[in-house]
Amino acid sequence: MSPQSNTKTRILELNAIDKDISTLLSTASTAITTLTSTPTSASAFASASGQYHALLQSIVVRLRRQILLLEQADIPAPVTGNGGEKEGKGSGGGIDVGAFNSRNDVVGREMEGELWKRAKELVGLLSGDPEGDGDIKMG
Repeated sequence: MSPQSNTKTRILELNAIDKDISTLLSTASTAITTLTSTPTSASAFASASGQYHALLQSIVVRLRRQILLLEQADIPAPVTGNGGEKEGKGSGGGIDVGAFNSRNDVVGREMEGELWKRAKELVGLLSGDPEGDGDIKMG
């Protein structure tokens, strides 16, 4: 595969991810709207949130793949005007900060846990559950 073709493929893949991020936001909006509609439909929310999570997982996997491909491409580091490698604030002092951060998603997992907790409380409040635990009784 020629470098030109490879670059074109990567750009097309990133463009598809970009479009899916827009769809992801729309799906999140749909899920939230189902919670605020009267009467609240648990099955509609479950369906919309399922679509949201499936799409989110797909986006995460494809972005990680793009990061791996960029790492494998062995793109040289930016150079300063004096010909040396970029140094200074945010350079990481020779440590690949981007690779390090991409493998450590503690903040993302914690934020996701907090968001799920809030969503569960909101569902509990909207369903009239006095405990506010979000468990919707079906049937």
